[in-house]
This record gives sequence, C-alpha cells and structure tokens, in this order.
Amino acid sequence: MDKKKFINLLCFIILAVVTVWLRYLYLNTDLWYDEACSWFTAKQSFPFGIEDNLSSLDLQHTPLYFYMLHFWMKMFGDSEIAMRILSLIFGLASVPMVYLTAKKIANKQVALFATALTAVSPLMTIFSVEIRMYPVVIFWVLLSLNYLIDFEQKKDNKSLVKLVIANLLIPYTLVGGILYNVSLAACYLIYLLLNKSSVIKKYLVALSVELLCLIPYFIKIAYYAKMRDLFVVSHEGHLKFFHVVDVIRNFFGVNIATNIYWPEEMPYDLTILFAISVIVPCVYFVYGLVQGCKNSDKFLRTLYCIFFISFGLSVLFSLLEVNVFTSRYILYLLPPFFILSVLGLSKMLTAKHWQSFLTVYLIIVTIFNVYFSKNFDNLKTRAFKSVKIEADKLELDANDIVIMPFGSDAPYYFRSLSSPRVFEFDFHKEIRNPNNEKYYDEKQQQNMFGSRAARVVYTAVMSDRVFSDAYFEYFLKNINYTVPSGRYVLMALYSSDASLLIDIQDLRKSIKDEHSVQKQISNVMFAKYLYDTRAMLMFDFDLLKTYTYNNYTFLLFRKR
Repeated sequence: MDKKKFINLLCFIILAVVTVWLRYLYLNTDLWYDEACSWFTAKQSFPFGIEDNLSSLDLQHTPLYFYMLHFWMKMFGDSEIAMRILSLIFGLASVPMVYLTAKKIANKQVALFATALTAVSPLMTIFSVEIRMYPVVIFWVLLSLNYLIDFEQKKDNKSLVKLVIANLLIPYTLVGGILYNVSLAACYLIYLLLNKSSVIKKYLVALSVELLCLIPYFIKIAYYAKMRDLFVVSHEGHLKFFHVVDVIRNFFGVNIATNIYWPEEMPYDLTILFAISVIVPCVYFVYGLVQGCKNSDKFLRTLYCIFFISFGLSVLFSLLEVNVFTSRYILYLLPPFFILSVLGLSKMLTAKHWQSFLTVYLIIVTIFNVYFSKNFDNLKTRAFKSVKIEADKLELDANDIVIMPFGSDAPYYFRSLSSPRVFEFDFHKEIRNPNNEKYYDEKQQQNMFGSRAARVVYTAVMSDRVFSDAYFEYFLKNINYTVPSGRYVLMALYSSDASLLIDIQDLRKSIKDEHSVQKQISNVMFAKYLYDTRAMLMFDFDLLKTYTYNNYTFLLFRKR
C-alpha cells in the first residue's frame, strides 16, 4: 500500500471512530416529550391504532417512521437505548452516504471534508440518536440526491426508479419533507427543459408515478389542515427574523443554542467569542453556498437551487403559520448544504485557506460536542423525566395520580404497573379540539369556533362554576373518586406554565371583555383550567406543599 492510500485509509478509520464515539456520547440519555410521543404512537396496534392516534391526537405526522419503530420495539423492546438504536442506524449510515454522493460531483478532498462535517456537526450528532423521524428522513434525502446525480450522469431507468422510491419515502416519513420533493421536481424539470429535453418525457413519467403514489399523503395532510383549521388554539407562532438566524447559527456555528428544539426568541449577545465561534463559520459556509451557485456546471447550479428553494419554502410556510421554522424540521437540508458549501469554498478559496479553516472548525466542533454532551442529558431530564424522579422521591404508587397539563398524552416514564397513574388529559392538546367531549359541553362545542370561542371562555371565567359540566364530571370520576383516602395527587407544571397559577379574581381583572380574551385565549383558558383543577381537588384533598424542582412547579395534595 502506497503512502497516499495509507493516509486515506487512516483518515477514514479516524472518521469512523469519531462518528461512532460522538453519537455514543448522546445515546444513553433520557427521553424528552416528543420522543415519548414517538413511543406512545408506535406502541399502538399496527396499522389502525397508529393511524387512529395520528388522526385524532397528533394531527401532524405521516406514519412510516412509527410503523418502523413499532416493529423495532416488538423485536428489541422500548428502553431508551433500544429505541435510539433504530435512529442511530440511519444516523450512522448518512455519514458514508454523504461521501458517496459528494464524490460523484466533486473531488475526494471535498467529499471527505463534507463527510467529516456531517460526522461531527452537533445537530447531526444529537439528532442521529433522537427517537424521531429526523435521522431517517436525512438518509432518504441523501439517497434521493445520490440517485438524482446517478440519473443525471447515466440517464438510466434504474436510477430513475430508485429516485422515485427515495422521494416517496421522504414525505411519508416527515410531513414537511414534501417541500424538498416540490423543489426537486420544479428545479430539475426546468433544468431538463432548458438543457436536456431528450429525457424530459422519461422524467415526467416518473413524476406522474410519484404524484399518484403521493395521493394518500395529500389526502392525509388535507384532513390535518381541515382539522387544525378548527382548533381553538393554534400552536404555530409568528415567524421572526431571529428564527431564521437561529437556524443558520445552529447549522453552521461551532456551538449551538442550548434549546435546540425550539426557535430562539431573543437576539444574541455579540461578544468576541460569539463572533469567532458562530459568526465567522456561518459567514464561511454561507459564502461557500452563495459562490457555489456561480458554478459553470448547470446541473450543479440546479442542485444549489433545489436546496435553497427548499429552505425558502420552509420560511414561507412558517410565515403563513403552517409550521414552525426550527432546525430539526429542516435538518435534512444540512448534509447537502455541507457538500455544496465545501464545493463552493474549494472553487473560490485557495486549498490551504479552505482546508485550514475546515480542519480547525472540525477540531473545535468535536471538542464542543464532548462539552455539550455532559449537560445534554440533564437538559432532557428537566424537560420530561423530572416528574417521574419527583414521584419516586415521594414514593407514589398505583394508588396515586399525577396530573401533567403538558406531557400526559405520552406517559413513558409511568408505564410500569406499579407507577402512579397519569391523569389522561393533556391540556395543550385536548382543549384545541372544539369537539372534545371531555372538556366542552354540547352547547360549548357548537360555539367554540372562531370569534365565538372568546364569548364561551369569557362566560366561563366570569361564572362561579367549573369551565364545563363535562370537565367537572370527567375530573371527579377519574381523580376524586379513584384516589384512596390518605393517598396523593401530584400536579406538575412545566416551566412557565406555573405563572398562570393565579386566583380567579386576578384572572377576571386581566380580561375586560371578549375581545381581550380573543387576544390571549390560550393563557386565559389555561389559567381557568388550573384554577378549576385546584378547586375540584380541594373538595376532597388538602394541599400539602407547593415547590419547584428541575424546571417544574409541583403541587402535592393528599386525600382526606
């Protein structure tokens, strides 16, 4: 073996070891809420139980990942590590796929650096073991890109069939993945029209087949759109400029935001360290992407357009409040961005310049991963498992009940028969459905639409009754009548939810009329819910103490 081959082999071995090692650092971590939702959906019966859960409670996801996780759990169990390994397989497979794809449109050096970036990227590392669909869809997108390049270079039917299959897997795994399909179809079709009209008929046939196979997808998202249009409360926030900045920062910065699951709301502190660790690398990568668009190769320019337009469509739909613009929802764009950015840098900068920058960047990012992993498990614990830890401290058992307004729809850490029972009412999901018979009386259901909902809520707050007879009966039946004398109810309020633990008189003072309710309907309904819940508990329980622990506020009640 000559020296060059030996060095290449050594680089691949080091890269493989680092790839596995970094993901191992995040493998044995607790679940957070969304991951628990994956477990809850996947544990339903196949396929109708899973479909029913998605269509009645979730109303935002396509089923392919949950089908996969369902059978994976049947074979290997539902422990945190067992479920994470399914994602890990796709997370690991995406790294060599970057190399195979990049090498077809660039030289080995570009391919190797793009692969290394994918291997050590904090986002790619963390989400490679996430019990969600993100690492799976990343792999499908890379497959699609790989087969698109194959078809462009070979013009063979085999590559085109593979491209269609890969493209179908994407939206059936992640709802928002369809934006990539749309971008790919539009950009490549225009490219063929302008440059290679001889194969356009073949590609149009493939697109037609893909479109036919996506009919169930469009039916499902049309149903979701119809149901979500009826929601009393929408969870999609307004797009802000810093949401876009936050995604770019998390994609390309040396370090990432502490909360990687939701858009950053506040501007950053522009310190020297932030400039060096975030602004400088972001400028390099964005510069590489922009300059790469100027490539003389028309097909390469088409690839840049595909992923730029995918990014732009995500921004547009967030602006229309169809989705939230955050890193994990468009993470499938990151490996292609790495490939295209490195390619652009290699064309515009000297080899010594871009290779030195990327080498230093890779080393520092690897160090950051090690540092971040030490705190990451604690962050996830505080986001969900803390309630179970506290219940164990209090020695609660199956005679007791835990009330979690956030997270009770996925009680992963209370799945043992000896665990306290979780009150089956996730406020943030249950109240959004105006036809919910647990929370709304029949007359309320008829009026919980549009501006009429504000009148219903205003009337309920101003009355001296629980929000509805339905909720009153449901609560007493499932809480007050089921807890034995001397046993406990633990109420756990996540993060800022506790700020709405206010007296009914203070709540009434905060709303002047129905119009003021409409502007803050979610907070008003939640404050009323919390007041009603405590009032109903006080029929039969004594409040022992109220305290905070690990980002939660707890209220402990004992039945008289």
